[in-house]
Amino acid sequence: MFIWSAIAHLVALTSPGPDTLIVIRESSLNGRSGGIKAAIGIGIGIYFHCLLAINGISLILLSDPTLSKSIGVIGGLYLMYIGFTMLIQTSKEKVKKNIQFGTNSLINGLVTNIFNIKAFMFFVSLFALMVDGISSIGFYLYPLYFSIVSSLWFIFLTYLLTGQRIFDLNNKKFNHFTAITIISIGLFIIFNTLFI
Repeated sequence: MFIWSAIAHLVALTSPGPDTLIVIRESSLNGRSGGIKAAIGIGIGIYFHCLLAINGISLILLSDPTLSKSIGVIGGLYLMYIGFTMLIQTSKEKVKKNIQFGTNSLINGLVTNIFNIKAFMFFVSLFALMVDGISSIGFYLYPLYFSIVSSLWFIFLTYLLTGQRIFDLNNKKFNHFTAITIISIGLFIIFNTLFI
């Protein structure tokens, strides 16, 4: 069962979503180190999700409509904040590159992942399938595995983005497109949370 869960996790990781966009944003504004810090933040967030899912806390949070909606709205608002700060930052000259709005890449990766309602649901369903087959040591190893693999994937993505300059991450149009995409995803999450 673990192998199928690991495959499902890899498929979920490689599909674009808020975590991917945050890594692109941080790589764009703060270079390779920003992308790596965001990747580590995402890994910590995934570890947090795994612990909540294993202990059944995620099910409690998702079963309460008010808490579930709050998580979705907060996550959507945070993504919109990240997108707007990126728009503001790319519109200004980068004179003081290290003094930017929301420049703590690790925190941006962590918060984006923690408030990602789809990550909550993914790990609840994943561990619901695995819970009977998890040994006591598995309760410690599986969350570590999923968080480390997630961080490594996003670190790899950061290297791709900042390596051979496949994308010109300092291009204002690219940054505006990324910011608008992040804002749109935030709005979509809020809309889905409140009205669907």
